[in-house]
Amino acid sequence: MLLAVHAQKSCMNTLREAKSLYEEGLIEEIPHLLSGCMESGFTRAQRIEAYKLIILAYLFDDDQFQAEKTMDEFLKKFPEYEVMPNDPVEFVYLLESYKTASVYSFNFMFGPVFSNQRITEHYSLMGVNKNKMSDQIGTGFQVGTGMSRNIWKALYVNIEGYYTWHSYGSTEEGIITFRNTEGEFATITVKEKLNKIDVPLSLTYKFDLGKLNYFLSIGGMASFVQSAILEPERSQPAINESIPGGERDIKQHRQEICYSAVAGMGLEYKIPRGFIVLDIRHHMGLNNMVITDERYSSPRLQSGFFYLDDDFSLDYLSINIGYHFSIYQSKKDRR
Repeated sequence: MLLAVHAQKSCMNTLREAKSLYEEGLIEEIPHLLSGCMESGFTRAQRIEAYKLIILAYLFDDDQFQAEKTMDEFLKKFPEYEVMPNDPVEFVYLLESYKTASVYSFNFMFGPVFSNQRITEHYSLMGVNKNKMSDQIGTGFQVGTGMSRNIWKALYVNIEGYYTWHSYGSTEEGIITFRNTEGEFATITVKEKLNKIDVPLSLTYKFDLGKLNYFLSIGGMASFVQSAILEPERSQPAINESIPGGERDIKQHRQEICYSAVAGMGLEYKIPRGFIVLDIRHHMGLNNMVITDERYSSPRLQSGFFYLDDDFSLDYLSINIGYHFSIYQSKKDRR
């Protein structure tokens, strides 16, 4: 600790000496004088000031090659540097001849999802003309990571991976008929929990407004179902009875792979080395989630709860927050 403090004080004195040499016009010694403290010994602000002195020394010595080489190093370490009012004109001119942009970003996202089964064809063991059906939107969660690549101006391509926990359900009211009965009014409620791995591929267009930006995105997604659990319940008001069915594994009734179209929008707030992001997306299922050949393969669900799978696609809304870590690239404009 004492050695580090001593080294910092020594480098502080070295920086003062370099400033004095610069003011006296003795620029040849400045790069060599500061080189020993550039990797360690300076604070962030002192390192920036030292880089400026070295670049200016090379510029005034008509060594354009070394000035540009040092500017490359400077922008690798400080890609988000913003010009200060007291920056020398020569330094600003060289700095502005470089284009620095976020070429890659590595992303981490998480947030709630609100899922709904969009029924494409209804199947029922109740009297179809006398029953009433309603869907239940459920709340789930997802967490994921990904990478973005700038491909043209403000256009980015994104590849991501999420693990998503879905919850949704439905309620059906109607007449159920047991053996040797005329039929009774009943309510059949089912809740489904479905977990899957999502792999979205999308394009994003960003509108750069400075500190706070917004973006639009569109793409597609393949999902790989990991588990599916059904919780049925039958209620019969006439006998004041409610019969729960417990949790039943129905993964064999669900497609292993499903596909979705994805559209979204969001906001980015600039912070050092990246962005805090709010990302809102709508996912529209494109294929039937149900394996139709398995529809009648659960006799206990059918006899005890009068339940048949409807053909449905899975739609959901995701609201994620996260962090995008930017990888910058600087390029000299030779024009």
